[in-house]
Amino acid sequence: MRRVTWPTILRPLGVAAGVVLLLAGCGGAVSSHHTTTGGVVTFAEGAAAPPNYIFPLEPSADFSVTNSEQFSYMMYPPLYWFGNNGEPSLNPNLSIANPPTFSAGDTVVNITLKHWQWSNGQPLTSRDVIFWLNLLSASTDPNAPAIGSQSAPGPGWGAAVPGGFPENVVSYGATGTYSLTMKLNASYNPTWFLYNELSQIVPMPQASWDELSSSGPVGNYDASAETRVPLSGTSPAQYVPQNPGNATSGALGVAQFLNSQSQDLGTYASNRLWQVVDGPFRLAQFTSSGYAKLVPNRDYSGPSKPTISAFIEEPFTTDTAEFDALAAGALTFGFIPPQDISQKASLERRFGYTFAPWYGFAFTYFPYNFTNPTVGPIFRQLYFRQAFQSLINQPQYIKDFLAGYATVTDGPVPTYPAHNPDESPLEAGTPPYPYNPSRAVSLLRDHGWTVVPGGTSYCSRPGDGTADCGAGIANGQKLQFSLLYASGSVSLTNEMEAMQSALHSQAGIDLTLSTAPFSQVLATAFNGCTMANPCSGWELANWGGGWSYAPDYLPTGGELFGCGSASNGGDWCNSTTTANIVATHTAPNQAAEIAALFRYEDQLAEQLPVVYVPTVPLLQGLVMYKSSLHGVTPLDPFGNVYPQMYRFAS
Repeated sequence: MRRVTWPTILRPLGVAAGVVLLLAGCGGAVSSHHTTTGGVVTFAEGAAAPPNYIFPLEPSADFSVTNSEQFSYMMYPPLYWFGNNGEPSLNPNLSIANPPTFSAGDTVVNITLKHWQWSNGQPLTSRDVIFWLNLLSASTDPNAPAIGSQSAPGPGWGAAVPGGFPENVVSYGATGTYSLTMKLNASYNPTWFLYNELSQIVPMPQASWDELSSSGPVGNYDASAETRVPLSGTSPAQYVPQNPGNATSGALGVAQFLNSQSQDLGTYASNRLWQVVDGPFRLAQFTSSGYAKLVPNRDYSGPSKPTISAFIEEPFTTDTAEFDALAAGALTFGFIPPQDISQKASLERRFGYTFAPWYGFAFTYFPYNFTNPTVGPIFRQLYFRQAFQSLINQPQYIKDFLAGYATVTDGPVPTYPAHNPDESPLEAGTPPYPYNPSRAVSLLRDHGWTVVPGGTSYCSRPGDGTADCGAGIANGQKLQFSLLYASGSVSLTNEMEAMQSALHSQAGIDLTLSTAPFSQVLATAFNGCTMANPCSGWELANWGGGWSYAPDYLPTGGELFGCGSASNGGDWCNSTTTANIVATHTAPNQAAEIAALFRYEDQLAEQLPVVYVPTVPLLQGLVMYKSSLHGVTPLDPFGNVYPQMYRFAS
């Protein structure tokens, strides 16, 4: 799962596929128009949400579609590509490896690479996959030291789940130049393991990146004895994950070095590391504000070679500024904010734009900080979460602020595509907690609160009995909370202010609102808070989007709601949730997988581990693109961009 931004669809969003005479499986529609080579595509980034991380092993605080699907994936595509002709499924044609095979009762995975190459002419081999795996193992080790301001080690993979990848891999190793094998610690559902574990892998150029410093030589540091040991009786290219401890060299040291280089935004375009790519584009220009110019990688091995001369990502601080550029005809691919939807016809007529809502395999929410010493005890009360959710008027927000382009969210599984088979009957039906202020007030009063509509409600019956406020809540404690949300979006601001007003006037719940850029809100909400290591720096945090299911493409929720998971903002930890998640991983067949998934999502629809808010097209993705640009639709459900498939009409 990856966080998406509000105005541009994530990870907190990008463009989709399609070209003239596309090969089957690439995605996109065949065009009957004549097209030409060359031309520059200008693409609008999300408001106040520019890319800020290039190394394809993102820490939790930088784990977003902005950084991956709409930036680094164009240079460093994953081993297995997901998103196929607008559908949320595996795309074998765009994948670097052939589909994996499973053996030994689904405890052994065999992977064979296609013969791609890096832009420096070197072949992409199994060693480049092992390099990523070695750095991943070091980066997610709980005993490794923290790095700078990062709350997780080396840099701490944002998709890390305790007991998940790579902990569920006993060993891995090359069986040939273009093949490798993984031995697992148990039998896993092959579909789940492909869609949610192997999907995370991004090959990296070991022969160019295996360094400990900018001035040092390239080596095999990731395979050093400090972090890896050879498998008995096998070649030195095969390794068993080991505890890196406090090693400053080896895989952890390499991960630390590459993480530090990725944090130096001003050198992205000049740093020799980032010039070695295997994707369809390479970075020609980049500024710390987020301006990015990508040009074709002429040595790209995959299908659909780029023909445009450049793909430029333009940063904007607000959706108003982005719309001004769109309204001036200055963008090839932009977004019309919901508050400006009335101008859609004018833009189509004046500049030849085409309108296309961008629906994604995602859902929108924001987390409670259950670890907060002051308000965490309130958030941990189910009745309070039920009351809070009952005060969220999703249908009204959709009508007033989102131009009708959104759906009610009542659980963690996407409502798109229509009739999604992963969506349970409960989640597809009437929301368990629809807007109902009277129910909210009754819930609070029944649990020891004196409710003061228009004022501030307070606990008047402390204690942990069934009719009391709950454990850890003091006599007289008030329902007062801070909510940090992402700046730059008028519709998000309107929604948060409407929520603030309703909570106060109807139930005496006071929200103090503040704003910050998208990346800062992410860093606040995903800062490693746990019940064992609580933090008081935030209470509610809304980055203005939600979650796109990538790179775990089956919506089983381990990264988001598993105890101790890297992207579990607020630290929801529930034994039933954990058991349900684990059951989806080990289901022996599709029927068992669906049954386990339904149990998981039904429990979270009822337990409300987060605040559910309207799910908008990837996120706020009301796309306007120049009609002369072919290959834009169908838009990708995971927020991937496919500029290698774009063609301008002649």
